Amino acid sequence: MAQLWGLLRGVDQSIFLRINQSWTHPWLDSFFPWLTDLDRNRVALWGALPVALAWWLYARRGRAVKVLLAMVLAVGVCDAVAYRFIKPMVKRSRPTEAGVSVTLRTLRPGSYGFPSNHACNTFAGATVLGLAEPPLLWPGLAVAALVAYSRVYVGVHFPADVAAGAVLGLMVGGAVGAGLLRFGRLARSSRSSKKKS
Repeated sequence: MAQLWGLLRGVDQSIFLRINQSWTHPWLDSFFPWLTDLDRNRVALWGALPVALAWWLYARRGRAVKVLLAMVLAVGVCDAVAYRFIKPMVKRSRPTEAGVSVTLRTLRPGSYGFPSNHACNTFAGATVLGLAEPPLLWPGLAVAALVAYSRVYVGVHFPADVAAGAVLGLMVGGAVGAGLLRFGRLARSSRSSKKKS
């Protein structure tokens, strides 16, 4: 078992080194740090995001509110499970503390690395959004995959960290999306049936 774990760990580190140091480009050195730190970007946070949300809420009205609440719930559950429970239990070091060569392209995080909260949260949100708005499923998952990849590229996560975060996000997002959104549709159907009768 120890040999298998050592093999998997070696493969994980090898892929990390390729993404972080070999499969690079000056343009990507600007793009992925910008993407991975989008939550710190004031223009995106206080400009583009509110405008997009306002348009969506205006276009979809009550449905958009329900979907948005489901996304917030899914992301909140994912974030809490990953940060409060799994990370302290697994205690896996990030690349900068794991004794491997790292090119750090963003601020050094302080918490443990497994799983990636960025991957978990974005996949959870994208899954809920895709279940509610099917045309947005694959674009949303593509953006989530880019965010997950960016965490490896900038040097703060191993590939296994983001893979685990993605799986957790898909599971939580799928459960919340299928549960709450389906319940909402059934509730509307029940009201419509009562009106017809």
